[in-house]
Amino acid sequence: MGESGMLFFGTYDHNLDDKQRLTIPSKMRNKILNSTVYVSKGFEGSLEMRTEEEFEKWSSQILNLSSFNKETRMITREIIANTHEVEIDKIGRIKIPNNLLKLANIEKSVYILGMGDRVEIWDQKSYDNYQNDNSDRMEEIAETIYQGLNK
Repeated sequence: MGESGMLFFGTYDHNLDDKQRLTIPSKMRNKILNSTVYVSKGFEGSLEMRTEEEFEKWSSQILNLSSFNKETRMITREIIANTHEVEIDKIGRIKIPNNLLKLANIEKSVYILGMGDRVEIWDQKSYDNYQNDNSDRMEEIAETIYQGLNK
């Protein structure tokens, strides 16, 4: 969860400005208690943004995995090496590092998705393609997940 037990939710349509800064939606920004967030390479082509508190919990879980396992080393390397601490400026913008923009194919238009304990940042075309590719499976996936919760 976000700091103070707050959840991030909703989908927002935003653009990077000419200096590659992204304005965090005010409803999300109000849940971030300090001016530091962590932006990481995510999954399925997204970036993930976490508060300092959530980043510490999340990275601790990753770093507590056995470094003797090759797959653990690979995922740790991929995620931790592609994480950046970024500051939120006075008007609520963050500067996403160029290497992360390239990894997520972000040029200008993005979707910002609240995902509970984190925020996903997607290139709009990539997210639209992801949605189109997976929309037929959503009911099937939901059924499988919810059945597992009821056991």
